[in-house]
Amino acid sequence: MPASSLERGVAILRQFGRDRPRLSAADIGTALGIPRSSLHRLLAEMVGLALLRRDGDGRYALDAGVLLLGHEFLASQDIVAHARPVLEALSASTGWTTNLAMRQGVSIVYLVRCRGAAAVTENVSVGTLLPAHATLMGRVLLADLEPADVTALYEGHVFGDRGDAVPGSLQALLAQLERDRPMGCLSSDGYYETGLAVVAAPVRERGERAIAAINATRAGASAAEAEQVRQSVIEAADTISAFLGRLPETHVKSNGERAWPKTAAA
Repeated sequence: MPASSLERGVAILRQFGRDRPRLSAADIGTALGIPRSSLHRLLAEMVGLALLRRDGDGRYALDAGVLLLGHEFLASQDIVAHARPVLEALSASTGWTTNLAMRQGVSIVYLVRCRGAAAVTENVSVGTLLPAHATLMGRVLLADLEPADVTALYEGHVFGDRGDAVPGSLQALLAQLERDRPMGCLSSDGYYETGLAVVAAPVRERGERAIAAINATRAGASAAEAEQVRQSVIEAADTISAFLGRLPETHVKSNGERAWPKTAAA
């Protein structure tokens, strides 16, 4: 019998299949040996999370939440496959380290990292989570959301003190994103890590939803050097977006933020 609630939940999902699309609580309990009280609590929680649905006859079936998880996983794999060679070429041509990230709630998770020739931070790797509001890639992705959605996402969030450049409250974040939205491509220097220059742009799929972001980073780069890299980052983002079905007549705006030295994070 699975031991933890997570193990039990996964085991329940695995009971469903092409030949078993609908199961009763008794079917599941018999197969897994989960006590009845625990089973009904788990099933209720999974229905609440839209992982399962309960039909009128009391039997259960997989719900849209499972499909959404699968879609997001496949989408992330698709993005990685398309983005890696583009980011490797960008890193090779500029000497800057390049990254791809997607948003998970109020964080971003790094999916690709291609190290450039220049020295750069060592504390970020694939799988690293960073606060979205304190990073340029995160701000690019948050700026794609409606203000009401940002408000709902950050309701009750404790921002903490990350320095004057990073929003320390929901209202400050909403104001920052309002400035970010017309920019398209953002650039900055030295907030998340002192002396680290960053240029970031969104990756969009068909329908123009920003589903990921890329950046190029380099320690000790000047504003002029970042400006030279900006167009290469925009072109790389557009190339990846084209692979994902974004319409060719739309592209990343290039009138990005140019306030130096401290406007945002990596």
